[in-house]
Amino acid sequence: MSNNLKKELARVKMEKAREAWEEALWCFEGGKYPATVNRIYYCMYLACLALLVFEYKVPTKHSAIIGMVNKKYVKENYLSRDVGRFLHEIQTARVEGDYKEKEFTKEEAEELIENGEKALAAMEEFLEKILEEI
Repeated sequence: MSNNLKKELARVKMEKAREAWEEALWCFEGGKYPATVNRIYYCMYLACLALLVFEYKVPTKHSAIIGMVNKKYVKENYLSRDVGRFLHEIQTARVEGDYKEKEFTKEEAEELIENGEKALAAMEEFLEKILEEI
């Protein structure tokens, strides 16, 4: 796949991440806090996939994808440790909400939104730097 196609794929994945973010906000406004957490998670997951478009091989497991972003970009200081911690936090929260039927409070969901907004902005900014360099 050419670099131009990869750039376009990365942009599309980040657009999908942004759509999931908007869905999270919509769920939050409707008082659907477990759904809010789920959509924040998928936003972060899609943003991770956008960052990994230029990798030779991308894992298929969600945890491995998040781990790869942490290893390549957080550990190497391209993204902050706060982003790395948030990726793990939202992954854990999503599992608890989707599979363990945890009920999230408005305050918990609101905190995830605040932290998620910062993480998404950092990932979008970093992706733009990657795309400019290629």
